[in-house]
Amino acid sequence: MTKHSCKLVIILLMSASFVLAQAGAAPPVQSSPAQLPSGQGRSVDVETRIQSALQQDPLLSHFSVSARVTDTTVELSGTVSTEAAKTAADIIARADAGGRQVSNLITVSGSGSTTPPQR
Repeated sequence: MTKHSCKLVIILLMSASFVLAQAGAAPPVQSSPAQLPSGQGRSVDVETRIQSALQQDPLLSHFSVSARVTDTTVELSGTVSTEAAKTAADIIARADAGGRQVSNLITVSGSGSTTPPQR
């Protein structure tokens, strides 16, 4: 091995040792609630994720649908014009509920309602 190669190997070994020492000395990194699997995280974080997803859904974005989250439940409320929109909200809430019970109190009214008009 040449003198230059020996220096390069020594530098690489020292660098690797330094990186390993720093990794071992660093405190464990905690996941943010958004990175945790469903079912974990604070209620307020779950509520924020569900509310954001509801607002971004094309079927729901122009309706006032809200989610209220506790440690054990997700309660959806508001009014939409179709059963499809109500179902979409339910699916979104269940996807991020993290094992919480979902109560869908959304009412369906308007031109897209499956209820026949009163005569």
